[in-house]
Amino acid sequence: MAILHDPEQAELAAIRAVVPSFAGKRVLEVGCGDGRLTRRYAAAAAAVTAIDSDATEIDAARVALSDLRVSLHAIGFERFAAPPASYDVVIMSWSL
Repeated sequence: MAILHDPEQAELAAIRAVVPSFAGKRVLEVGCGDGRLTRRYAAAAAAVTAIDSDATEIDAARVALSDLRVSLHAIGFERFAAPPASYDVVIMSWSL
């Protein structure tokens, strides 16, 4: 039996309370894992950069998100560098 993460959609509802629309937004997702959350908003965003320190998870995300334009990087946040004001939205969910 598959495990359903957040079947009540509470996580996405909480994000949408802060970011009602991803349309035209440049998004950085920290700790994207296999892309389970990325898939939920990426099609609407102007650009998505998704990072995770686990290369195996990034490989899974590449497969899961192959139909979307998402820039995926196997790198930890402490090593990730981007110019100031590169993103409109930064998401960090389940990543501590």
